[in-house]
Amino acid sequence: MELKDKIYFEEPIRDRFYNGYSGNETVILTYDGKTESITMRNLFKLVKPAERLVAKEEDIWLKDISEDMQILSKNGFERVYEIIRRVVYEPLLVVETKTKKTTVSASHQIPIKRDNQELLLRADELKEGDLVCAIEDDGSTKEEAVEKIYEDTKEHLSVYGMITQTGGAAISGIFQKSY
Repeated sequence: MELKDKIYFEEPIRDRFYNGYSGNETVILTYDGKTESITMRNLFKLVKPAERLVAKEEDIWLKDISEDMQILSKNGFERVYEIIRRVVYEPLLVVETKTKKTTVSASHQIPIKRDNQELLLRADELKEGDLVCAIEDDGSTKEEAVEKIYEDTKEHLSVYGMITQTGGAAISGIFQKSY
């Protein structure tokens, strides 16, 4: 079965993987009997199977997860099925709340609340004052307002993503779509 057959994408096919997190973003991982905070870059290195090229034009690499690996999400820990690394093709944006900060690609989708409506928006569509779901290391959640959004000027070669049980994960403490 092809990766594209496993996932429903709302974006046009050429844009479907044009989202992801910086390699420095952290997740809370339960794996091999331990729970720890780990960067996306180190998580990709940790996973044992060799990476495989799934889209040469877009330089997308994937690792299948056969072990029981779980990532903290909005409703507790959930299973991770695949981890993806791809070349950056767009600007990365920093999204900051009072207590959290995450760096994502401009097209990365983040669930927010605006004017009492729940929306799934690209990072480049977020506005100051939008509410995101902030997740603490203990799994507790609260809404926090976006205070700043700006372009990250650091050089990034790759961004990362993952396919999870419900399609979401706490990335650097902010609930985000994960394909």
